[in-house]
Amino acid sequence: MWLSLSLALSLAGCQSAGAELSGLAAQPPLDYAVLVTGGAFLTGGDPGSDTFAVGGREGEPVTLEELLEVLRLGAVFQRIDVDRDDAHRHAIVPQLTHGAGGEPALLDFLQRARDDGYDLLLVVEQLQNGGIDEQGINGRWPITLATWFMLGVGMFIPDHTYESRAQLLVTVRDLQTGRVVLDPRLTAGPVDLSLVERGSFFGIVLSIIVPPFWVHSDPDSVRAGVGATTVRRLLLQLARDLKSTPTRQILRERTGAGIAIADRRLRVDAAESLVTVRLRPAGGPLPAAAAQRFEQELLASLKMRDGRFSYEAPLPGELAAGPLQVLVGTLTGGVASATLQFGGGAAQ
Repeated sequence: MWLSLSLALSLAGCQSAGAELSGLAAQPPLDYAVLVTGGAFLTGGDPGSDTFAVGGREGEPVTLEELLEVLRLGAVFQRIDVDRDDAHRHAIVPQLTHGAGGEPALLDFLQRARDDGYDLLLVVEQLQNGGIDEQGINGRWPITLATWFMLGVGMFIPDHTYESRAQLLVTVRDLQTGRVVLDPRLTAGPVDLSLVERGSFFGIVLSIIVPPFWVHSDPDSVRAGVGATTVRRLLLQLARDLKSTPTRQILRERTGAGIAIADRRLRVDAAESLVTVRLRPAGGPLPAAAAQRFEQELLASLKMRDGRFSYEAPLPGELAAGPLQVLVGTLTGGVASATLQFGGGAAQ
């Protein structure tokens, strides 16, 4: 019976996470193609008290593959992929921090990303390690006591609360210069653990005669339980933050232009007047005459609205359905881009 209840609780947790991502995926994705690089690398910490041990999972407790999976399941962006070069992932954060956008290796990388059709760079800057705060017995102890007394399974009720001080530092960056346009700082919040998750074998045996919430926790078990939940929470929090309405507004303002498609028409709302427009369909370039005609029509549609430059024009009839990258250049030399679905399709 203990094994069956434990399995049921585990499956319930998995279903909850899946449902949360499904709800997030139902919301429209952000209209960007994003390349993920960097890494949640640990560089120090107290091995006796911090949430993550340096050297554990090769010093990267949150992998880019895990992050990629969550962002894809949540349909956060129209297109997303990760940097597969491990050496470059280790080097990119110092380059971005100290290179001031002028280091040749960094400029080459940004240019390659632009050539590959990406709009933004998502950089995992660091996993800032931190200790685990024990908040003690939580309000579930009456349930624990009742199930222990009547059924003998109180050990499965989360009766102690902990909170990791670890933070995941992530930035969203412009692909022209590498400048930061968004820098959420992510925390996991309180974590409730049952005796099965926080205790030792001896503690579990002891709970046969002592209420589980009175049984001492095993530090290694607590670290493992809090660490696993913290990783999951950080990734889910990142997905939620990125797909939030405030983030959409911030990206629109800081990237220089809001770009959207509605009723086969392209709409651009920019902080500066536009001088160029380029369409990059996934299926291949448009005929030169069609591309030039569209650019002229869009630029000629200029209207001022609330101090911003607004443009709108029907998309070329030659344009096939599928992913479409739109790049606009401003009078002062700025470039903004977005990747949208034209005529149907789904985020990847």
